[in-house]
Amino acid sequence: MKLNCESARPFLMWLAVAVFAVLCSGCESPKKTAIIDLDPQEVEGQLSLAYKYYLGEEIEFNQKRAAELFLKAASKGNSEAQFALGCMHQNGQGHPQNYMEAVKWYLEAARQGHANAQYLLGLSYKEGSGVSRDMLESFKWLHLAAEQGVPEHVEARNQLALLLTPDLVVEGKRRAVQFREKELN
Repeated sequence: MKLNCESARPFLMWLAVAVFAVLCSGCESPKKTAIIDLDPQEVEGQLSLAYKYYLGEEIEFNQKRAAELFLKAASKGNSEAQFALGCMHQNGQGHPQNYMEAVKWYLEAARQGHANAQYLLGLSYKEGSGVSRDMLESFKWLHLAAEQGVPEHVEARNQLALLLTPDLVVEGKRRAVQFREKELN
């Protein structure tokens, strides 16, 4: 049987579609444009939109707008937003660098058990960044963060313990227990 162009056309069309489908099976499909609420009232929406602005994902990169949204969510008690706002203040993102303001937000999140906020608060006390240098407070916060099992937090606490006397380590742990009983329960 001899194929001419006219009789082969349906087969070739099918073959082209099949080849295209195989070649593009790993390709991403075009992104659908999502409707983004630019003024969310709920904390989850504020946090989500803040990260989009902060990372420049699906929306134009804008640290100032990210900081505004983190502030809205942080003011409603969201520890993740409080932590993010502390980081932005510490790094001068979205507004001028301000270590005291960073510590304020880390403390808010740390009081809710946020491990990374406890860790950075501990480092702030160790270095005297935004607060007076206080090795016992540093150990307390690093110990609380380390108890949550993050290896970097455990390492920081253990390194600080090497610089302190055994009595100071015991006192720092006592303060952590006291905080946990009073604040986290």
